[in-house]
Amino acid sequence: MAQSNSKRLVRPRRSRARRERGSIVLLAPAIALLAITLAALLLDLDFLYTAKAELANRVEAAATAAANNISLQSYYGASSLTLDPSLSRQIALTQLTGHIGHGYRVSGVAVSVLGNSVCVHASAVVDLPAFSALLGGSPLSSIDARSIATLPSPNGSITTALVPWC
Repeated sequence: MAQSNSKRLVRPRRSRARRERGSIVLLAPAIALLAITLAALLLDLDFLYTAKAELANRVEAAATAAANNISLQSYYGASSLTLDPSLSRQIALTQLTGHIGHGYRVSGVAVSVLGNSVCVHASAVVDLPAFSALLGGSPLSSIDARSIATLPSPNGSITTALVPWC
């Protein structure tokens, strides 16, 4: 009787691989979707970083160009180097207003002139390409950049105090 009882308890077991058969069919699409989403996020972050660096370079160039405009009236009249505020503002605004860079467009520009220093602040809107393709919309992100340039003295030195106004 003990023998028949032990035969009844022994059943053929299914292998573990056979029980989990088909689970990769469920995991593969989820992993692929996760990989595509991460790749899109990394692409957009790189795009955003590149646009911010390009805007910062553009703002710095505009501030430098604006700071290189001396007032001819004060130069010829009093032999002193001072900025022409209206010309400095005009040059900075001309270089930045409506500028369309690599994936961004400038949406706002502010130019301040104080003494021999020019502060240029620009904001831009960036269109993120990967998520707009994935989501079917046009997600936008805003970036900004700020730069200060100072007119050098005749001996070539630049004496600048901290500029809290910019």
